[in-house]
Amino acid sequence: MTVLPLRRHVRLQTTALDEAQEAAGQVMSAHRLRAGRPHEFGSRLHAVGIGDSTLLSALYDGAADVTARVPMEYYTLLLVLSGGMDVEAAGTARVRAGRACVISPGERLRLRFAPGTAQVAAKLPRTVVERAWTRLGAEPAPGPVFALTAPDDAAWIAALRLAVSAVDRFDSGFLPAGTGFELERMLVTALLLAQPHDRAEAMVRGGGARGYRAAGVAADALADDPVPPLRPEELARHAGVSLRTLQEGFRSRFGTSLTGYQRDLRLERAHRALSAPDAADAAGTVADVALACGFPHLGRFARDYRRRYGTSPSTTLRASRAADSAARGG
Repeated sequence: MTVLPLRRHVRLQTTALDEAQEAAGQVMSAHRLRAGRPHEFGSRLHAVGIGDSTLLSALYDGAADVTARVPMEYYTLLLVLSGGMDVEAAGTARVRAGRACVISPGERLRLRFAPGTAQVAAKLPRTVVERAWTRLGAEPAPGPVFALTAPDDAAWIAALRLAVSAVDRFDSGFLPAGTGFELERMLVTALLLAQPHDRAEAMVRGGGARGYRAAGVAADALADDPVPPLRPEELARHAGVSLRTLQEGFRSRFGTSLTGYQRDLRLERAHRALSAPDAADAAGTVADVALACGFPHLGRFARDYRRRYGTSPSTTLRASRAADSAARGG
């Protein structure tokens, strides 16, 4: 009997088509499973979670045909250990033993397995790949579309083998959550860097990371003096990118817009002025602080301040004056 990896994580061993279809559908997604010769059919499935993703190994004893019933919202990395398969997705490929492929999210998927085909695979949710894309410094964008077939020396194939063997080294069958997330991160990073995809050229040129880096340059300029606020176009010129690239860089790097980032810096300055120990002497009125920190509209300043700090500017100023008075002895 062929020894499948992930041996401590058995999900299924059966000769029943409907049982195999249901179990595999729960691990991956809903599909239709047919056998070339039902009396020869047999299936084994092992699976374990790593982070938000899934590692699995599977074997079909007889010829089998799998057709997706629903659009896939995840990437599938497949490495054939024995036998072979025909893949129909965004393209078509014949994947023999020792070769691998990557199936990107989409509407169409059909797999035809030769008898005795064993495989290891990884299921990577779209969100996992997109988060990794951003971690690498690339501008936010919908998930990349990978080439279907993998180069023989693609680093992610070695990463997949390593992830599977690492799981099998845990004798207890229990995989610590931190280990799973590290294996997932290793695998998806190797995939993005090693497998051809439709944005690979921009990544190699560094163009995908320009917005991320430019946001750091602009943030440094704003930190020096956020008042009066530099115009977005000026910041973009200073960072050497287009305004759109800079805006996307701020959302990627800081999770907010450029104007939102500027506003937060000015609010922090206002909060320090209102709550400083010597606020009674230095701050003046709330209106004085608002104008000094780049807020010409007092009503908007009060609204934004309350959203950020949960209290009004005048309450902060009164509290700081009371504290200062008490410290001076009355």
